[in-house]
Amino acid sequence: MKKILVIGAGPIIIGQACEFDYSGTQACKTLKEENYKVILLNSNPATIMTDFEIADSIYLEKINLNNLIKIIIKEKPNFILPIMGGQTGLNCIMDLINSNFKHNSKILGINKKTLINAENRKIFFKFIKNIGFKCPDSIILTKKDNINIKKINFPCIIRSSFTLGGLGSGIAYSKKDFFLLIKNSFSFSKEIIIDKSILGWKEYELELLIDNYSNVIVICCIENIDPVGIHTGDSITITPAQTLSDKEYQNLRDCSFIILKSIGLRGAGANVQFAINPQNGDILIIEMNPRVSRSSALASKATGYPIAKISTKISIGYNLLNLLNDITYKNLPASFEPSIDYVVIKFPKFNFDKFNNINYLNTMMKSVGEIMSIGSSFHESFIKAIFSLIEIEKIPSFIKGKNFNNYKFLLLKKIINPNSKRIFYIIDAFRLNFNIKFIFCLCKIDPWFLFNIKNIIEYEIIFFKKIKKKIIIYKQIDSCSNEFICPTSYLYSTKNNFNELREIFNKKILIIGSGTNRIGQSIEFDYCCAKAAKFIKKIGFCSILINCNPETVSTDYDVSSKLIFDPLIYTYIKNLIVFIKPNFIILHLGGQIPLIFLKKNKLINKKILSLNKKINFICNSKNKFNNFLFILKFNIFNNYYSKNKNDLIFFFCILKKPLILRPSYIIGGSLIKILDNKKNFLTYLKKISFKNFIFIEEFLEKSKEFDIDVLLEKGKILIYFILEHIEYAGIHSGDSMGVFPVFSLNNKNKKKINYFINVICFKLKLNGIINFQICFKKKFFIIECNPRASRTIPFISKSSKFPFLYNYISLLLGYNVFFKKNVSNFFFFKESIFPVNKFNVLKLGPEMKSTGEIMGIGLSIQEGFLKTQEIINNLIHLNLKNFFCFFKYLKKKLKITNNSFIKKIFFDIHIFSKTSKIMKKKNLISNFFKKLHNKNTYTSKPMIKIFLSSLLKNDFTIRKINKI
Repeated sequence: MKKILVIGAGPIIIGQACEFDYSGTQACKTLKEENYKVILLNSNPATIMTDFEIADSIYLEKINLNNLIKIIIKEKPNFILPIMGGQTGLNCIMDLINSNFKHNSKILGINKKTLINAENRKIFFKFIKNIGFKCPDSIILTKKDNINIKKINFPCIIRSSFTLGGLGSGIAYSKKDFFLLIKNSFSFSKEIIIDKSILGWKEYELELLIDNYSNVIVICCIENIDPVGIHTGDSITITPAQTLSDKEYQNLRDCSFIILKSIGLRGAGANVQFAINPQNGDILIIEMNPRVSRSSALASKATGYPIAKISTKISIGYNLLNLLNDITYKNLPASFEPSIDYVVIKFPKFNFDKFNNINYLNTMMKSVGEIMSIGSSFHESFIKAIFSLIEIEKIPSFIKGKNFNNYKFLLLKKIINPNSKRIFYIIDAFRLNFNIKFIFCLCKIDPWFLFNIKNIIEYEIIFFKKIKKKIIIYKQIDSCSNEFICPTSYLYSTKNNFNELREIFNKKILIIGSGTNRIGQSIEFDYCCAKAAKFIKKIGFCSILINCNPETVSTDYDVSSKLIFDPLIYTYIKNLIVFIKPNFIILHLGGQIPLIFLKKNKLINKKILSLNKKINFICNSKNKFNNFLFILKFNIFNNYYSKNKNDLIFFFCILKKPLILRPSYIIGGSLIKILDNKKNFLTYLKKISFKNFIFIEEFLEKSKEFDIDVLLEKGKILIYFILEHIEYAGIHSGDSMGVFPVFSLNNKNKKKINYFINVICFKLKLNGIINFQICFKKKFFIIECNPRASRTIPFISKSSKFPFLYNYISLLLGYNVFFKKNVSNFFFFKESIFPVNKFNVLKLGPEMKSTGEIMGIGLSIQEGFLKTQEIINNLIHLNLKNFFCFFKYLKKKLKITNNSFIKKIFFDIHIFSKTSKIMKKKNLISNFFKKLHNKNTYTSKPMIKIFLSSLLKNDFTIRKINKI
């Protein structure tokens, strides 16, 4: 059997999210169908791509040249497939090509010449001019070059080579901006390019496939509603293109065909980005990606064409003319270009509230997720997109309670300067009777879109009436506009006469998905939904999934029996339930969002498996849960709750500081703060709303925290796993480093935890998957109980090899649960990844800020710990107060003095504190002082102990997680 090594994309970061996990998962499944032995290199434990059934050999290691060479030596693969790993995969394979390492593995989908021609901006621009096309006028700089500022015309666009998500790019409007951006760009790349400004031009993107025989097809043309100047990942986009004439489209198509064939790309997917001058129709080529891109997932879900699957097949030698398209039930060849009879709109999702509300958009990507909506017209699709994004049934307005004259000036600023809410400010401007021409001058969004957005305000009322009267049906997404018989299972709701959703005779189980990715609710919940949908389908039931996220595996065409692409709001879910009449509904697996529907309707509540309204109310309301713990005589902190501001101020003054404040019904620790002074407290009160109760309680400093995932049946615990946090309580569990199995608890304390969770589960008669958070300092305190799947489920499933989701579904449906205890000598570390390159991530707290996570596996705690530090590749910072007591031990044990060991361990240790200068001179380790509140500031004693004990370990063994 031939072996093929697939390079993944690594942890989720802004600019490279779970679109590449979707592509990589589809690629691995396709290769297994073709009887290849699949070897996978990826460091992300949260994705379904690193699940045991996806690949034959899985290496959860850092994606770098060193580990790649080790795997090639160990596994001796026949082929390497890097094009599914985003920019990370391409950079890694480029390092391998440039290294002197000799190997017999053939690289598929890309070669050195194509990679340099496409990724090196200087060479790419020369290449484009040589074949007769135009690029923006530009100056290319390296670190050695001198900058002649007189040649630069402002504004200008600065971009860097070999980066992802527009990292290091920006728009310079002045000399000051220019020099700041240049310095920033060179920190991410050796080469940068300064483009002449084309701000305000229209931007288009073509998704293409080319096989080894130079057959090329266009999957779709995506138009950016926002003009050039905003990264495509942050822009509102639409397909098919609405303002492009047929002649212009054919020009773009011909250009992209010539570029792909000339650049030497064969057997891969690609995308080409164009800019068109709206005044004279001039076409410029912005860039080309010689790989499956971020927008490939969107194009695949929008058209129903399995881009990653076909791209994988043509990379191993298939011909587009001979391949058949699965979604059309093999009625059409893969060379048949998709045709769609509906409108698809993508809206980006932002989390600026987590990062001091620095809300501006430019060429550097800042969105953390996206939603996709499908409708039979622009108006319907646009309204559905807004519903999906804000998860309520109305178009938001900022007019209420405003002074109109002042608000009009604010509107002008908000429309001129691109920001995450600009589209809502434009709608407000139309409500205040602004002119289309005037708004076009401010934002440069095409007048066709502005005209239709203006009509939406009137259309909104009619649209609401229709969906509430249930005048909707379900239409198929079949990639051929119903020209051929294609009984696909991929559907969307619309208002029409003919329904294409066929009668289902099997027992039906509806799974409500997690919606768009955001900080606090990401790919981990999609992992749960996808696993459950596949298992339900496999055992003979009909799994129906509703979701609106185009990036994920759960919205792939072959995961569930029926996929409904609709907003996750009450009206759409109620209509779907009335229409398909499911036997059961599963809400647990989509995070906090689906649990909202428990409040709404008795029809839904009756069919929900293993969870009722009362239990959800107790667990999600902190005051109810604390009252429940008080009745059980468990330890609780002094606390109070109220909707009244004055009451909260009074109790803040009485209770012992520091105090933790938390609103009810939140995601990712949103608006939870630890406060110790009145000034910060009063500032905090201005930010929050008092619709739900605000809970205030004493905070236990320097206490250990544990995450416990439990599987139980009717109040009886079947199995549970404890994940220990290395940092002290006070940092959100999603941001904290975790280790499995626990190493600091003795058997007596483990029995106490067992007793506490057993009593709570029995009294509440809980069922299914439950997550507990417990802190410990002399006594145990139950922080919270979540009656749903938690974000640690994928990590625990892979660390313990326990099939959590399969057993959970079996338990709900009344089947036997499969138990097999795997005893392992290994330690599994989970470390969080933060968007430090995009935002200023200051001191961490109970509000989650990480976008993804990585895993480190070691035979010792030190090896596992150090692997995670190697993966994130950051500087190490130590708190000097805690460090002194361990430095004495270090000197005696390892005979280390002052600066001598820095070179040995490949870390630069930074020290900061209010310690006196004399103390610093005596115990100085690094000559560099900097006050930082970084993620890697090791302030807790357990962190410093682990770090110091792992200093001399610099050689790592790579291991298959399958074999552990």
